[in-house]
Amino acid sequence: MSHEITIMIVDDSATMRKIARHHLTQLGYSSIVEATNGAEGLKKIDEEKIDLIFCDWNMPEMNGLQFLHALREKGKETPVIMLTTVSTQEEVVAALKAGATNYITKPFTRDDLKKKLEQTLGQ
Repeated sequence: MSHEITIMIVDDSATMRKIARHHLTQLGYSSIVEATNGAEGLKKIDEEKIDLIFCDWNMPEMNGLQFLHALREKGKETPVIMLTTVSTQEEVVAALKAGATNYITKPFTRDDLKKKLEQTLGQ
């Protein structure tokens, strides 16, 4: 089953991007863009059509929350699933208030990703 959407993974960890890409590919998503931090992610959003974003919380240069604020200030309504190693109630609330669509805690499985994608995309 192939999905015709473009997903961007914004994470400073090459390993995490590789894991996420692997899971997404197994789930039938083939159009995947990567960014190493929020600033690079914002640049790529301007360059191509991105349908969904997985964004790490803790990154150098521009963290996930700053990225989310900047994205929404640009008027972009792209769904964002935050990736985080800690999911305290305060952080989740802050992310959702900033415009995050969903969140997932690391480490995650392919099934975790599938469930979040279905929730977010309404599939």
